Amino acid sequence: MGCSSSKNFTSDIISKHFSLHNEESLSITKTIPQSIRFLENYLIIWLYDETSNKFENEIKQLRTLIYGLKTFNNIDACITFIDNIQDEKVFLIISGIHRTFERFHHLTQLEKLYIFDSSHKQNDEKYQILKYDIIHNIDNLYKQLQEDMKLCEMDLILITTVFIPSEEISFSSKLTKQQASFLFTQMLKEIIARLKFESCSKDVFIDFCRLYYMNNNEQLHIIDEFAKNYRPNKALWWLTNQCFISKILDRVQRTHEIDIIYKLGFFIKQINIQLNHLYEENSLLMKTISIVYRGKTMSSIEFDTTVKNNCGGFLAFTNFLIATIDKKDAIDFVDRRLTMHPNMTGIIFEINIDQTKFNEKSPFALLKDADMNRNEICFYMSTVFRIESIEQTMNGTIIIWFVKLKLIDVNDQQLLRIVAPTRNDDIHLNPGYCLGKLLMEMGEYKRAEQFLLELLHDPSVRSQPRRLVRVHSGLAAIYTYNNQYVNALDHYQLALETSLTYLQSNHPDLVPIYKAIGDNYLHQKDYIHALENYEKAIELLEQGTSQMNADIIIDLHICINKAKQFIEMLIDIGKPSNRTLDGFICHANSTFENGLITTIVNNNTKLVNNKEYDVIIIGVEFASLISARELSRRDRSVLILEAKNRIDVADHISVLLGNGTRLKPFSISDLYPKLCELMTIQTYDHMTMQERLKQISSSFDYHDNMRQILDTYLSMNTQYDLRKSGFLDHLCFWALEDYDTIRTSDKTSRSKIREGESALVQAILDDCQDVNLLLFTSVISVHRTEDKKVRIQTQSQQVFNVRTTIITVPLNPLHNIEFQSTLEFEKLCAIAEGQCRGDTKFWAKLKNSIEGTVIVCFGPDNALDIRDIVAVERELQKFLPNCKVEHVFGHDWRNGSFVESTWSWWRGSIDGALESGLTSVRQVQQYFRSQTI
Repeated sequence: MGCSSSKNFTSDIISKHFSLHNEESLSITKTIPQSIRFLENYLIIWLYDETSNKFENEIKQLRTLIYGLKTFNNIDACITFIDNIQDEKVFLIISGIHRTFERFHHLTQLEKLYIFDSSHKQNDEKYQILKYDIIHNIDNLYKQLQEDMKLCEMDLILITTVFIPSEEISFSSKLTKQQASFLFTQMLKEIIARLKFESCSKDVFIDFCRLYYMNNNEQLHIIDEFAKNYRPNKALWWLTNQCFISKILDRVQRTHEIDIIYKLGFFIKQINIQLNHLYEENSLLMKTISIVYRGKTMSSIEFDTTVKNNCGGFLAFTNFLIATIDKKDAIDFVDRRLTMHPNMTGIIFEINIDQTKFNEKSPFALLKDADMNRNEICFYMSTVFRIESIEQTMNGTIIIWFVKLKLIDVNDQQLLRIVAPTRNDDIHLNPGYCLGKLLMEMGEYKRAEQFLLELLHDPSVRSQPRRLVRVHSGLAAIYTYNNQYVNALDHYQLALETSLTYLQSNHPDLVPIYKAIGDNYLHQKDYIHALENYEKAIELLEQGTSQMNADIIIDLHICINKAKQFIEMLIDIGKPSNRTLDGFICHANSTFENGLITTIVNNNTKLVNNKEYDVIIIGVEFASLISARELSRRDRSVLILEAKNRIDVADHISVLLGNGTRLKPFSISDLYPKLCELMTIQTYDHMTMQERLKQISSSFDYHDNMRQILDTYLSMNTQYDLRKSGFLDHLCFWALEDYDTIRTSDKTSRSKIREGESALVQAILDDCQDVNLLLFTSVISVHRTEDKKVRIQTQSQQVFNVRTTIITVPLNPLHNIEFQSTLEFEKLCAIAEGQCRGDTKFWAKLKNSIEGTVIVCFGPDNALDIRDIVAVERELQKFLPNCKVEHVFGHDWRNGSFVESTWSWWRGSIDGALESGLTSVRQVQQYFRSQTI
């Protein structure tokens, strides 16, 4: 509580903005990018002024070069589109717009920017200073793009590395993202080698490509040629020529889109066969080659974490690696890339080829035959090398890192410790599911979903019930992670139905499915069905003859107690409670309590029948409470509607410590300025924290530990993964800190509210004069009526008509309320966008050290099960050796239906909420005065 801002929606504001609501909602699809799936590594975007030539002929010519080409005449829409691109590089052409080029500088997806001016009116000298290409002729633009895209394509090869572990990696254990990524590439290679592809595989892939390129006649012509003339002994020729199949393969190997890799499996397998044949044909020439080279550029951070810090470890290129015999060619490539991107790090991989390490599973060959005559070696995908050494050299004025790699034997004992999971029986029995599971370990949930959905249509999966169960269970796990509990439940039910076709109904293998079904019912607050499935799982375990897993039994009993507690709470539904529904306490003896004690409990007030209120406030927060108090002092009748069973006060630490005082950072302190300093944010508005760090990283010489500390600090402030959290959110936090991190520590340790926030809440409530309160009252719709009133409907079908309303519901749950003719377009967009959901925050009370110490813990992901007190204690002991945890307590705000996120700093904590509430009061009073004129 105490971090929400209020939103005041008065009838005159509703009326003023409704006239443009419908018109602007039509254009929202033009400015917010649709979910488009690209199949190539890059796309062209052409931004031009509305008044200028639309360049139809020029665009038509460029479409023969690349299929992914989009046009914009609005800068903001263009930036938004680029900002949402995840996997592609963007070549941006700008025409007729002579300003704000700096707005594109932060976009990490931007590969190159061109100024195209067919009228020759641009100031070439000005833009050359900015290092843009100024082009006046479409033919020159075409040639330049063709050259730049080829260089970009060659540089987009993905590298995975892994340090050599001291013991064998287990597939069932929790893998690091780095281990999972490396294993994925090796497992994919192993599975494709074992798969037998149907004779129709090529036709299926061709149909897929024809559908994608349906509006590109040039590519369709090449696809037709492939359909008619492709033969397995021509696979390498098609791979090394810039056409649709090589572009798609290069991309999907880099992005792990295994649903498409699966379609290309026949082609990959035939490349393997041809490489083996070529090696034999050119065996004499191969004996004369011992070293080949491959150039690449990377960011300094990526180079440090991926390569430099893994010297002595293993490295694999996920794509087919084509390396040159000529060292100069590799250096020239790096030189040209660094000319385009001087902030990148130039690397030459010097690969030592030991001919005795040749293996049919990972072949390599010189690209010379009747169709090819290239001084290059092609290595099969995901060939593994050892990083022997890393040295920095100068090539003229350019710094280049030489990374010496050595080809290793596929049966190398150290490598086998890593890839052992790819060779067990489960991989061979369920290859598709295991790939999907690895993608989930890597955090690639969308990719995993795409692939598993594709597998549902595979005859080899549908004909084998055990495989089908794995696929449905994998999809259900993905949907559970994404809080799509209805979809997850559907797939778990299908997994159960399929399992019963080959298992007895009392088989213990059904336990995990019943447990997962129970968990999903619990998330949906269907506690009766959750309890039924948990009890069924326990019943099967107790009936089974096999040795029972004690951890599973303990976990199931905790779940059963949890469901029963919720059911008991709901028996008294509608009654206020001093225990929350959305928290937990886990004690050292493994006992588990649902809910947390709160000190503020208010009874529902008795309503006057058919009373029309001046103001209804939806949601109880500090903003709403101060609004209610001030409006009641001005003789306004006020009704507060709250969905929860209580006024939400987070004084759990006070209650658990029993000292009546709560340390409250960022609350009310005389050290705070009355108003936060305004900042210019337009330049940063679309940036993630990770993008901002990359933008400024060249200004710092980070040590690894300092960078980790910085990442931790920023992740805590923004409460999210840095790849997704916003830089703007951190700027807001920084403003609340008075731009002084050191003073913040002083403020957070000195600023206390005696008896906790509850004392402040109670004082505000005591000051209210004509305010009614309804708890357990969820609002489902807010509509504007013809007589300029506001009509509010609740989940229990109560209807209230009111002159105006203030809404203090957090941003993310607002999508659960239907707004009709009541919200400005900008607010509808904000609701659709939402905010970062945040992740883990919990408290751990220690037994020893300073008795009663409570540690506040944060995490940007859900890697730690915060309900597992043993796991929490183990993590804390990494920082505080020998510490013992008395109990762990917290909320799951991220998944709570009333909040759906942790904090967001733009709201400004308690003092910000109070000021927001007072602002709403002023707006309401102004509205009422306007109605009396």
